[in-house]
Amino acid sequence: MTRFRAVSLSMIGWGAAVLVITALTSLDAAGQLTRDERDHADSHEAGHDDHQDHDEPVSGQAGYGEKAEGGVVELSPESIQAADIHVTALKSELLPEFISAPGEIQLNQYRSAEVTPLIDAVVVKRHARLGDKVKAGQPLITLASIEVAAAQGELRIVANEWQRMRRLGRGVVSAKRFVQARVAYEQGRLKLSAYGLDNKQINAVVTGRIKVALGRFQLNAPVSGTVLRDDFHVGQHIKAGYSLFLIADEHRFWVQANLTPLQADHIEVGVPAQVSIGGYWNEGMVIQKHHILNEQTRTIPVRIAVTPDGKHHHAGEFVQVAIAAQMDNAKHTLAVTESDLVHEEEGNWTVFVELKPGHFKQTRIHRGTTRGKKIAISGLAEGTPVATEGAFYLGAELAKRGFEILSR
Repeated sequence: MTRFRAVSLSMIGWGAAVLVITALTSLDAAGQLTRDERDHADSHEAGHDDHQDHDEPVSGQAGYGEKAEGGVVELSPESIQAADIHVTALKSELLPEFISAPGEIQLNQYRSAEVTPLIDAVVVKRHARLGDKVKAGQPLITLASIEVAAAQGELRIVANEWQRMRRLGRGVVSAKRFVQARVAYEQGRLKLSAYGLDNKQINAVVTGRIKVALGRFQLNAPVSGTVLRDDFHVGQHIKAGYSLFLIADEHRFWVQANLTPLQADHIEVGVPAQVSIGGYWNEGMVIQKHHILNEQTRTIPVRIAVTPDGKHHHAGEFVQVAIAAQMDNAKHTLAVTESDLVHEEEGNWTVFVELKPGHFKQTRIHRGTTRGKKIAISGLAEGTPVATEGAFYLGAELAKRGFEILSR
């Protein structure tokens, strides 16, 4: 009868075990192993089993805190550094409850702006288009207006008068004329500024170095961002207050979640939140909580500022939100993150406990509830040193060494 050594399927997987058993069976059937060789193999296996019986497990509760096969990984300091493995002592944490609610991406109103003319004008030329990335102060559009032409002419006249008064000085002209000239000049500048001209365009009028026809002026981007709307065409007559452009920073956005009054009672401004966008969780924080119910939905809006993730998201997208709540029944427990856990094929969850520097033992634990990115665990004592980063590498190393032993 064919004999083979039992190995941990958690290390190599069912497929590898079947291949090894099949190979040994084929060799036996072909007569390539003599009786003496098989007896020698049996004797070696028995000795190896006796050695395994003397392996001392890590102390702890039976079932949890122990690994029956004694899976220990030994690494050199160089390997630990290369794999970026970190060890942290388990400590008891107060895991908050999280309230889940639907949400919607909104533009960050503090990083968005509309560009509107303050007087009636005609569109002469556009300098930016939908989807363009613009910088604050960048020209967006050239307009023409009769009112601006008149104001530019008036400023040119009073600017010349003010320059003449300054050259003559207070000792030559009366104080009244000096003040009148100065006030008229400042009013002329303020009028053009109110029409939307920046200092560069106003100074060009004052010095007479204006490069465009009188009556023409440019509106510039008030903030940096992306052009999200440009609803106009060249030659169109634009009324004062008409929205020509909408510019916003899409990397810094808000998410509004609508909570029931009972849920909102457990939410405070400043608590952490997480937002699931396209299956990926983004970190955020509650920055505002309304105090008036929405009349249509009878919910309380909660605004969340989301940490930039370098991706483009669009206003109007629906997302899922998880907000940390202040609950009276919150309890302290040991906790790790998802990346600290290794899942065995048998269905058990494990962590790697550091026995001594460079020696890590795969140890079973009981996985509890998930709170945001933290997972409650039990089966180990507080203060136990575990690999909080690099657990995947340790698991792969353990599986590789198990396969090497089997293939000998």
